[in-house]
Amino acid sequence: MSGPAETVGLGFGALVLLSVYLLSNLLIGFFAYRSGGTWTARDYFLGGKTTGALVLFFAMLATKFSGNTFFGLPGQAYRIGLMSVLLVPFLVAIAVGFLSYAPRLYVLSKKYDYLTPADFYADRFQSRPLRLIVACFLILSVIPYLMIQATGMGHAFVGFTNGQYSFTSGVVYISAVMLAYVLLSGWRGVVWAEVLQGSLLLGSIVIAAVVLVASEGGLAHVIQQAVRVAPEKVAVVDSYGTLTRSFFLYALVFALGGSMYPQIIQSVYAAKTEADLRRSVVMMIPNYILIMLCVVLIGLVGVVRFHGLGTIQADQILGLLLGQQAESLYWVVVLVFIGAAAAIMSTAAGVLLTLSSMVTHDLYRHCFRLNASEDEIARAGRIFTVLLLVLVMGLSLQPMTTLWQLTIIKFEFLMQLYLPLIMGLYWPRFTRRAAFAGIGVGTLSVTAMLLAGWKQVLIFDAGLVGFLLNAVACVGVALLTPTNAAEQRRVRERFFSLFDRAHVIQEKSTKRPCLSIHLSQ
Repeated sequence: MSGPAETVGLGFGALVLLSVYLLSNLLIGFFAYRSGGTWTARDYFLGGKTTGALVLFFAMLATKFSGNTFFGLPGQAYRIGLMSVLLVPFLVAIAVGFLSYAPRLYVLSKKYDYLTPADFYADRFQSRPLRLIVACFLILSVIPYLMIQATGMGHAFVGFTNGQYSFTSGVVYISAVMLAYVLLSGWRGVVWAEVLQGSLLLGSIVIAAVVLVASEGGLAHVIQQAVRVAPEKVAVVDSYGTLTRSFFLYALVFALGGSMYPQIIQSVYAAKTEADLRRSVVMMIPNYILIMLCVVLIGLVGVVRFHGLGTIQADQILGLLLGQQAESLYWVVVLVFIGAAAAIMSTAAGVLLTLSSMVTHDLYRHCFRLNASEDEIARAGRIFTVLLLVLVMGLSLQPMTTLWQLTIIKFEFLMQLYLPLIMGLYWPRFTRRAAFAGIGVGTLSVTAMLLAGWKQVLIFDAGLVGFLLNAVACVGVALLTPTNAAEQRRVRERFFSLFDRAHVIQEKSTKRPCLSIHLSQ
């Protein structure tokens, strides 16, 4: 069996090719800038809400599958072994959670021109404080996600070059290029680049899995070797409680938390038509399954080749594995290295743009500059983009936990926003007080458990405990407090009338059927 000392770095040539790839992103950003429309908030943050199905598919693929795909998830597959196959339905669960709200939210976003996720909460519940709370909540929850991308690039430089280049150099290098094309082009440049990045991501992770499994003599031989060297990592879970808590309940956390990514919600707003939105999700599901199966295979090969990696070091397993192949399969390894960079950049750029939109639109505009022009908002967005990225770079230079753990903490907080969203979309009686109560109780419960070091209550982790208390507070306050007749009338007329059967039939009859997949925004 090989160890980390036997890996070979990719050398300076790989960085030259990486630089060529990064330059292509800058060129895409330049052409997007030349296409016009990037200096208004609506265009800069959402591309004018004209993104077609194919581009939207690549945008969601590249945004969802990030540095985690090459580092955090293979690291987790290495740590838990064969049972990581149960990670596959986790991301499918995200698609299910997304579809539970996306069609209705799309109709409202087109009707009332929403720009950020907090726009719906503020409009539905007529509350500026709720806008502020939701925006701050999302900003604080998603900053760790941006940290994951910067940390992932640091791991890529260390793992793929066998330490020839430092963790810090990876974080700074990728951040500087990404910042340049995001500032230059906004949403259009980001999603155009994500078509290239999504293709590289998908192709490179599949190639990595195939090459690594083939180098070990095939899947059957990998399993046999894993049984011999680490039998505990191919054993079936011996407790229903462990299986339920570690996998089935995690799937629920992924479904509710993962579907609440603000950049995923903004993809609903950016879609050209509802048909485009649905097509993009349908294309996503089989690719979710394919990518996660590749992650599991990479983790199993890591179990065979490397023993006793530290908790955080395991996040570099893919780089360490491919470092062993650098001499015999140099160009394949370089392709995977660039694919990892593409995955990191695509997600980081989308998250950075979303963070900037929330800080600019929800905080700057609605708290300080109510009469700000569209051009001023777009300029402020660029300034906040720089400040946010500098902050995240500083926080990412000293990773304190695994990428997987950062992901779980983020989901545990994000899922607290799911119930107010879904109930606001489907339950006319659901009120502002109920939304405040649910978010407040859920968030405080998760925070208290994490600060106290309570990992679980019975079989429920902190996020699920908070979610259950959130549900009790939401439903209890909605049912026990008296309703305001004028407010109920406003809610039904402004929101639920749009989903009445007669209204939907009338709207559809005035539009041509959308039969083609739009290739441009």
